[in-house]
Amino acid sequence: FAQCAIPGGDYNSYVERVIDSSRYFVLKITNGDRHAFIGLGFEDRNDAFDFNCTLADFKSTWIDREKEAEMPTPSSMPAKDLSLKEGQTIKINLPGGKSRRSREAEGGGYGG
Repeated sequence: FAQCAIPGGDYNSYVERVIDSSRYFVLKITNGDRHAFIGLGFEDRNDAFDFNCTLADFKSTWIDREKEAEMPTPSSMPAKDLSLKEGQTIKINLPGGKSRRSREAEGGGYGG
């Protein structure tokens, strides 16, 4: 009996496609410190395609989700206080425009 266990989801190290064919794969079978490489071939290309898609689904479903779960989420990080403190002001200079004070000094104001 042989089993191709994939520790840590590193399936690229345990299941590899054969370079010159889309229907053949090599599995690394381990038993303790011993290992062997076994060839796996499919008669039909559709079956080989399904096997390859299953490997990709395994990675996206289990491996990538575990990595995302380990990463801190924005809600778990402390929020930064970006509010203005008492006494703080913001000054914005817009090019080409005159300030309200300079318009009032010229006598223009808003009322006409």
